Amino acid sequence: MPKPTRIIKWRTRRQRRRQRGGLNIFRWVTVLLLGLTTAVFTFMLLGVLGVTAVFASFSRDLPNFTELEQLGQDSDTTFETSKIYAWGNPNADGQRDLTLIYEIIDPLGGDRQWLPLDQIPQQAIDATIAIEDRTFWTNQGFDLIGIGRAFNEYVLQGGDIQGGSSITQQVVKNNLIAPERRIVGADVGLDDYQRKLEELLLAQQVSESYTKEQVLEWYLNSNFYGNLAYGIEAAARVYFDKPAAELTLAEAAMLAAIPQSPALNPINNPEAAKARQELVLDGMVREGMISEETAVSTKQLPVTVVNSITDRFDIIAPHFALYVQAQLEEMFGPELVLGGGLRVYTSLDLATQQQAECVARAHVNRLSGTIGPGLPADEQSSCTALDFLPPLAASDEGIDRNVSNAAVIMLDPQTAEIKAMVGSLNYWDASIDGSFNVAVDGLRQPGSAFKPFTYLTALSQGYSAASMVLDVETDFSAANNGIPYVPQNYDRDFQGPIRLRQALGSSYNIPAVQVMSWVGVNKVLRTAHSMGIDSLNQGTSSYGLSLTLGGGEVTLLDMTYAFSVMDNMGAMVGQPRPADQIRPGYRSLDPVAILRVEDRNGNLLYEYSQPQRREILTPQLAYIMNDMLSDRSARCAAFGCPNVLELPGNRPAAAKTGTTNDFRDGWTVGYTPQLVTGVWVGNSDNSTMQNVPGSKGAAPIWNALMSWALQDEPLEGWTRPSGIVERAVCNLSGLLPTSFCPTVSEIFIDGTQPAIFDNLYQEFAINRETGRLATIYTPPELVDRELFIIYPQAAADWVRENEIPQPPDEYDTIPAPDSPDDNIRISSPTPFAYARGQLVITGTARSDNFSFYRLAYFAGLTPINLQSLTDEVREPKENEALAVWDVSELEGLYTLLLTVVQEDGRFEEYSVQVTIDNTPPTAEILFPLPNQQIFTDEEWVIVQAQVADDISLDRVEFYVDGAGVPFAISTVPPFTEKWDIPGPGCHSFRVVAFDAAGNESSGGETAVTVCLIERE
Repeated sequence: MPKPTRIIKWRTRRQRRRQRGGLNIFRWVTVLLLGLTTAVFTFMLLGVLGVTAVFASFSRDLPNFTELEQLGQDSDTTFETSKIYAWGNPNADGQRDLTLIYEIIDPLGGDRQWLPLDQIPQQAIDATIAIEDRTFWTNQGFDLIGIGRAFNEYVLQGGDIQGGSSITQQVVKNNLIAPERRIVGADVGLDDYQRKLEELLLAQQVSESYTKEQVLEWYLNSNFYGNLAYGIEAAARVYFDKPAAELTLAEAAMLAAIPQSPALNPINNPEAAKARQELVLDGMVREGMISEETAVSTKQLPVTVVNSITDRFDIIAPHFALYVQAQLEEMFGPELVLGGGLRVYTSLDLATQQQAECVARAHVNRLSGTIGPGLPADEQSSCTALDFLPPLAASDEGIDRNVSNAAVIMLDPQTAEIKAMVGSLNYWDASIDGSFNVAVDGLRQPGSAFKPFTYLTALSQGYSAASMVLDVETDFSAANNGIPYVPQNYDRDFQGPIRLRQALGSSYNIPAVQVMSWVGVNKVLRTAHSMGIDSLNQGTSSYGLSLTLGGGEVTLLDMTYAFSVMDNMGAMVGQPRPADQIRPGYRSLDPVAILRVEDRNGNLLYEYSQPQRREILTPQLAYIMNDMLSDRSARCAAFGCPNVLELPGNRPAAAKTGTTNDFRDGWTVGYTPQLVTGVWVGNSDNSTMQNVPGSKGAAPIWNALMSWALQDEPLEGWTRPSGIVERAVCNLSGLLPTSFCPTVSEIFIDGTQPAIFDNLYQEFAINRETGRLATIYTPPELVDRELFIIYPQAAADWVRENEIPQPPDEYDTIPAPDSPDDNIRISSPTPFAYARGQLVITGTARSDNFSFYRLAYFAGLTPINLQSLTDEVREPKENEALAVWDVSELEGLYTLLLTVVQEDGRFEEYSVQVTIDNTPPTAEILFPLPNQQIFTDEEWVIVQAQVADDISLDRVEFYVDGAGVPFAISTVPPFTEKWDIPGPGCHSFRVVAFDAAGNESSGGETAVTVCLIERE
């Protein structure tokens, strides 16, 4: 490692260059790029003369390459451990001091066993050359082709400035260049180009001054192989628990690939390590080092990896500390982190961390049959959050529910700072795979905790918390790509029609699947990804409707971070992700663990001062979701009231539980404006717990930690943003109330409130003696008016199974005419037909002693205020027009009465009920918005219309681009249809609504134009 004076010198020079201004830097960058290109060809044409000329301009600043001779001589006096700190418990004055939680010590740092080249297996040497530097034995310290390839990658394709380095260059960079100068950030500066030129010049000097064997010995003994292993001897012992001399070809090939990407090693990423091993073997075949047959047989051999990393000295919050270390190595490189003496200040709150650990352990102990917390005396006495841990049900006391592990994440939603991280109950307990960080790396199914992403997607498409959905047994095979799918609720019961608010609050499964089928799996995935879920990336076809019930794997950290977006009124805050980790459609920020990093001299290397912010959801969407998730009454049906999701003092808290099949995972993620906490409970081996849903396993831990952390904080809710309106709606349908239905108050994003009156609650006139529907012939004294709920046809089985009363479907018997020849009849309109405008009445009016007929009408079913339609018509009729009735000024139910009078004064009557509707329906497109841009990879455009009619709506037709035939017809709300995206281009959508009388909507916002574009 270079001397501290050299590091300081380079830092000073770098700062001086930055002060000269961006224009000057770019001018020099251009000059240096041209110089680099020229140098490459100069080396080829002029050889030593060209190199000497370039070297002269840098000679006074180049490190002394002879310092390499000290490698292996235990002369590295600049090595210093890095230290990670967290905020400790308050002292007597209420102030908190920093507490050292982990000192990153390289256990091999003082015992790097040096191997002479002749003691390193030839197959390890060959494997290294095959993957790192195929021209090593013939090049002059650098690879011209590799440099050209790296130059093309950076200049023409926007890649990293690094790359194309030979083995000799890597020896120079890792041992002569200052550690902090090896890190290339997003903004490449003059020093980065100069450093690359220095590597070339030093590499040539080293190549001219030392043998290839000496360079290779330096390389193999000083390279970083991940997991604190420096040199191939250390790597062999760390990964395979054997000396390097005993490495097999399979093991040597696996080790050779690690230095390029130390994180892709057989301990931390065995699958990637195996794939890279095969690349090395293929390279050895190409170079003639081994035969094709040897490579094939070696690939098939198992490689036994031994994790020999031992106790890392005293360590507090080990999962969090190692999570921080991994981030540091990504930011600054492993060499600087392991030996650069960094001072790292983190977001962790030790008091919160300790409470999270002890409460999680105590509750899992209880679920394992322990009476009481079962903690050591000293831990239990300091675990004050135990006072808030809800008691177990009497039926659970002393019962072993086969629960062994838990994980916790606690975040500040305003800053995204991680306040506590419990990766497992005991880092050192191998029986639960304790060193594995379930909170960060554990991909587990979240169960119903995933449902908010589905409901958010629906809200964004114009649905509302009041939208009705059916909780009845439903076969979703047609909407599930033909795969049989009949989901069940947790309690195997059904609620019938309910509003989305109730469906989410009580976590009913079938409504969630129904909503997923409305909005589309792809749209829900996009919502989840944009809010912070980094997994679920196998493509839409890999997931079905069960995704809404947690049929995909996520991490606890991602779920907690995603819920913080809702908590923060739709905004994601945090630190920028590394550029190479950003993917289109996924999050661009990360939760925060590192607040400040200083070098050994106290110079600032990094600071998280102001969180970056991304608006992911509109404040209105976030507010309604927060209101739904914190609705105490909406939870009562499933969880009872009070329940474990309620915090002391009626503190507003939004929360969602989750349980996977066979009780393999239990989740609770919830928040207040001050804190968001996620909890997972289960077993690391994925074995099933015994009847432990999320409400029993994870929720008590969540409740205790939230109650403890917020006990001195003021009660806070979420401020209602503009654009939210409150309306009374019918309790079942969520539509505008009539005089018949009970009402509830609901909030809406302005524009999504209902415009249609409820049609579930209907009043019927019934003959109490016959039990049939009354007619005008039913004696008034026998008519009772009864209220019924008319459920959608899809709920017919549920209505029958629950024996819910329904109105009769037969009318009272109408007295037959005296004449057997059908002498009096109205054939059109038919009974209860819809009519508008000019209505032609046809039928028969005659008799043996015919005198005349007349037509009259009255409103409703009772002949009050009888209105004449015709005078006495003396001409008999048979199946022909009787009259023309102008109904253009009428609205509602009317009875049409035909009377035929005989010459002796006797008469016969015939009546027909008609619903008159002259008012056209209204229609408005809610989504997409006018001139909205939609990406073509979203598969379809969701077109949602808000439609209203005063009597009876018949259908809504959806058109695109002026086509004469609709692409979809919808007959029941919500009026939402999908239009498959054919490719880029602009398209005009139009909706037309028709009522039962044939009236057609016109005017209003019935057409919009949107443009479909490719995602960059």
